[in-house]
Amino acid sequence: MHYQQLNNQVSVSDQITVEDIEALREQGIELLVCNRPDDEDAGQTPFQDIKTAAEAAGLETDLLAFSSYQICNSDRDKLIDIINRGKKTHLYCRSGARSRRLWITANKIGCGGHQFP
Repeated sequence: MHYQQLNNQVSVSDQITVEDIEALREQGIELLVCNRPDDEDAGQTPFQDIKTAAEAAGLETDLLAFSSYQICNSDRDKLIDIINRGKKTHLYCRSGARSRRLWITANKIGCGGHQFP
């Protein structure tokens, strides 16, 4: 897992596995958000496997999957709502780039009219 902290609340990485969940929990992550549709690649850990393991470890999960380079306003708005929950959030996708692009797009609109810290 290639972990990148974007701000005090949000981090991103490439595809995670069930084995990465404990390390994310130790980083203080409270909410995992998958930005990747299942079955994009052979061998990809399905979201349901991540969700089951994450929730067993006490983390919340959310599925906000979209194809790379196809960010819609509804995706941006959903991420803003997720960030407004105030939880330490980790986004993941195939490489981390899609999640970073979504965060940048949401950050342009901001949280309640203000940019994310």
